[in-house]
Amino acid sequence: MHAREPAGLTVLLYFLGHLLDKFKSGDPDAVYILNMREIWFVPFVNPDGYVANKGLRNKVIRKNRRPTCRSPVEGGVDINRNFAVHWSSSFGGCNEEHGGTQPFSEPETQAFKKICEENEFKTAMNFHAYGSMLTHPYNWATADLMPAEDKKVYQEIARVFGYKKFGPAIKTVGYTTSGESDDWMYSARHIISMSPEVGPESGGFWPPSSQIGDIDARNFDRTLYIAGKAGMELHTEWVQQPLPPAGPDLSSLGDPPRSLLKLRIANRGLTSSHGKVLQIAVRGVVAGEAEGDVGFLTVMSPTLLDSVESRQTLTADKGILAWKVDSIPSRSSREFRMYLSRSSEPAAQRSVQTCVAEAFAESVCQCTELIELPGSSMLVSKQSARKIYALPHGRSSSAGEGINLLCAAAANGAQLPAQDHETPPPANVETAALPTRMPTIATTPTSAPLVLPGLATPLGLSSKPSQGTSDPVQTQIAEQDAAPDTASATWILMALGATLVAMCMCMAMQPFIMPRRVAKRAPSAVDYEQIPSLQVPRPED
Repeated sequence: MHAREPAGLTVLLYFLGHLLDKFKSGDPDAVYILNMREIWFVPFVNPDGYVANKGLRNKVIRKNRRPTCRSPVEGGVDINRNFAVHWSSSFGGCNEEHGGTQPFSEPETQAFKKICEENEFKTAMNFHAYGSMLTHPYNWATADLMPAEDKKVYQEIARVFGYKKFGPAIKTVGYTTSGESDDWMYSARHIISMSPEVGPESGGFWPPSSQIGDIDARNFDRTLYIAGKAGMELHTEWVQQPLPPAGPDLSSLGDPPRSLLKLRIANRGLTSSHGKVLQIAVRGVVAGEAEGDVGFLTVMSPTLLDSVESRQTLTADKGILAWKVDSIPSRSSREFRMYLSRSSEPAAQRSVQTCVAEAFAESVCQCTELIELPGSSMLVSKQSARKIYALPHGRSSSAGEGINLLCAAAANGAQLPAQDHETPPPANVETAALPTRMPTIATTPTSAPLVLPGLATPLGLSSKPSQGTSDPVQTQIAEQDAAPDTASATWILMALGATLVAMCMCMAMQPFIMPRRVAKRAPSAVDYEQIPSLQVPRPED
């Protein structure tokens, strides 16, 4: 949005190129994101200002090129002060923060508003430079007005970004801002929007070329995290405790278990997990390569304390347990309690690992790293420290081949229809449309995009899964297995021939007009200049 801050543009373009390179090589992170998110990239929100800077030795132009001042360099509207939340007219036309004659008076902000209103973005990043800080709403306020749950979301993001300065503008840059884009996206569209100031504190608006590579690389993982945040974000917690005196009937297990195992799976993302069911697989809960029935699991009610919603038999396959559960909504969790026969319980310390596969993402899993639990029945609670993406087959994961086997157990189960659920449609590993709005980043799951703006360029992300196609191999097998019926084929060919003749006769008798296909887009700067109904009166010099 600010034309003199090109570091945001390089961050955005690097993210796009590097993500596609990783996807091509089969990297699990990239495969998951490009299958399960819709990302919108807006490389330039202020293209006129950027082009104007190219002709200047001292590249100081920040605003667009609307003539609001006698000085062409000092004129223009600050696009990031032209949004309809606490907009202000207190800055004159030559001031760097001039916000225009009214909210959304500029073609750039009108176009930006249009794409936000036509999509359901969940997250957005509006890249600025410089300063190594993360700014988020409410930037117009001097007090902390953020609702508690949304504040928690921003705190989770801040921990990943690792910036020392974090919060609304008053806490990061020391002043308030009016008509700001993040405030409008959050207030009007409830998009978790933010403005990372990329680059070192001493780097300036135009960092030397020697620093650009490091700036881009440092912000790749941060941007990838925001893309993932738009959809399901896995978090697990394991609790081992002594067997409580009251509980379900354990007579079917023979000897009662030494301890009760609880697994709490949380979705810290901004959209429910995709599909009607979530497939879960765990390893390390039972001893060695156990096979067959080893106990049972109770699925606890998400609303009623200590109330059992359902009960499932646990069957081990090479030491792996797998089961299904209904989709987990955004910012919520489900608890599972495992009662294992004593003979199947590990006697020594165990390492447990968890993988989940969403209904549309059977090609990739979200997993959590190994968590050590003692072999005794002592009370212990451990949370996952990080998340891993894994492929069920094909390429190995950085976590080793074992994680791929665990992912395969989850993915294979996710492809099967669950009781009382419809079978989810298949998905492939093709790239989804890339709307994560960049220089501004917006992310949406299943219909939540992410926007990333660089020069105040937006990137939009959504967790919308790409729709798969039928497997060509399976199609070929089916065609080979089908025995051709010669007589039926002859009649079909005759019918097609008659239809073709009839169509030719119609075409000869009646002209056809092929409508021109016009791509759906926001109005461009040229549109605003040439279409009277879109023009905004310009103030006198």
